[in-house]
Order: sequence, then structure tokens, then C-alpha cells
Amino acid sequence: MRRGERLAVLLAVTVASPLGAQGGAPPFVVPAWAFPTSPPPPKGSPPAVVDSITRHRVPNSPRRYTRPQVANAFDIPDWFPWQHPPMPAPVQYGVRPEGRACGFCHLPDGQGRPENGTLAGLPVEYAVRQVRAFRDGTRQSANPAAATGPMHTVARGFPSDDDIRAAARYYARLPLTRRNVVREVAQVPTTRIAGLLYAYAGTGTEPLAGRLIEVPESFERHELRDPWVRYTTYVPVGSVARGRRLATRGPAGAATSCAACHGPQLRGVGEVPPIAGRSPSNLLRQLINFRTRTRRDSTAASMYAVVDSLTIDDMVALAAYVGSLSPSRSTRK
Repeated sequence: MRRGERLAVLLAVTVASPLGAQGGAPPFVVPAWAFPTSPPPPKGSPPAVVDSITRHRVPNSPRRYTRPQVANAFDIPDWFPWQHPPMPAPVQYGVRPEGRACGFCHLPDGQGRPENGTLAGLPVEYAVRQVRAFRDGTRQSANPAAATGPMHTVARGFPSDDDIRAAARYYARLPLTRRNVVREVAQVPTTRIAGLLYAYAGTGTEPLAGRLIEVPESFERHELRDPWVRYTTYVPVGSVARGRRLATRGPAGAATSCAACHGPQLRGVGEVPPIAGRSPSNLLRQLINFRTRTRRDSTAASMYAVVDSLTIDDMVALAAYVGSLSPSRSTRK
């Protein structure tokens, strides 16, 4: 990342809580680095040239896809079809013209990617309510660049709850496999913003400076939607231990401990979703979204007492700890 770009990433946008600054505390500050977002290309720029001839591969798969095939949101690439059940139509094909296939972003096995979250193992009714919340606008984002994103368009493109529930049932039965490793560091490899996440840039390092940075080991494989690409999450030294204390004791007492709702191993209880082993950067963004009330869906209110006393350093620590845990491999009906 060049010097000017790095300074831009470190900028933060102040967002006052809808409840106001309580007890004289300063307003919560949303750090722009938590929501990496590449700016759109300059107006009038020529369209990118896409190679439609070369057939690409990923490790351990015999399949080959061209770039246009990988980018087809209405007949998604499936590198490992033997590793999951047959996909229902909403997952593989979506609903034209705006309801992109669920598996396009969240992948056929539901592992998802840091910029769009994991669906594997989520309770059916919880997942259905989240899609509805995207559709009706009660679930938005604290991203300083945009409060809404592609998921809002996709959700509106799925007018039938039958399609949504079919996809939710499929993903609920799939196990989550943690595919990130959390590393506590003072210096982080230099990165660049690539779309909605970070990618390695060069061979130098820079101060982590309180951030949480999640990077694919291979940006090429990430872009090819390889579900087995690994991610490294860089966090400040001491984050995991700090996050463990917060998760166990609760930021505002035992009633706000993570286990109070998500279960003793944070693997979910009933319709409360499992959170252990999920993408730390995505977990961090959800904590910020709850804190700023940009998540106002029917499942959000119970989180407000948890997040309202958290600093951004606390949130980084919690995301690092929870993301480092072993996820449940059980399936849900």
C-alpha cells in the first residue's frame, strides 16, 4: 500500500450512537479500515478487458473455468461438487434479473468469504429473517462508504420466501470449517484494498496500529472462489486473551457474556446463530453495525447491551478470540 493510500485507510468517520454519548463518553468512531472498499473506477473509464479463453484451476480440483464462468452469478462455479449435497436452484442459479445465486458469494459449501459472511450452519429461521431484514432495510451497514450493498439488491431479487427458505435449509445442514488463522503482531505485511477486502502488496511491513486485517493467502484463489483458500487475520498483541476475558465475563456483566446467548462453546443455541470460527473481520463489522444501530432487524436488540460499552479495541479483541475458536461441525434441521 502506498503512503497516501495507507493514510486514507487509517481515516475514521465519527458516527454518534442513536442513544447519544452516554455518561459523557465520546461518540463512537467507525474506523474506515474495518470496511475496506475500493472506490469505483473514474467516470468514463474503459471497461476492463476480460480473458474469456484461459481456463483456470484451483488446487485439488479437476475442474476448469474461464473468468466469465467464474463471474457468472446465475450458474455458479463449483470446484468441489462431491464435497456438498446437490445445490437447490436458489443457491446455484438464483432468480433473475437481480437475485444472484446465493452460492456466488457464499459459495456452494456455505463457507463464504470475509466480505460477505458464512452461511454454513446458520439456523434456518435466523437466516430467513436476515434476508428479510436486508430486503426491508432494517439491516444495513456502518461502512462510511455505503450503508447498503449488493446484498440489499439480491434480497429484493428474491421476492419468494420459499426460495429463501430452500437456500437456508440447504446451508443449515452444512458444517462450518474454520479457514483462518489469527496472528498477533505489531507489524503487518503491507496490504492494498482489493474490492471489499485486503490483499498483500509487496514484501514490506507497516505498523498494525490497532487494526484487524484479514488477508487471503492467495488473492488469485480468492477471486476464483476457491472455498479452500486460507486467510490470515492480523490483530494486535494480546487481543485473543483480552477477547477471551470479554467474551467470558461479558462487557457489562455475566448477562452480556457471549455464552449467555450463543452457548458455552459459542456454537449456537436454537435459533441463536453459532459464531465460533467465523471470519474475524466479518465479526468485527457486525459488532460495529450493532453498536451504530445500522442493524435494527428483529434479532438485533439483544446485542445492544453487549456492544454499547465496547471500544473499537474491545471489538477487535472479541472478533479475534471468537474467530480463533473451533466451530461446530454439527448440522441443523
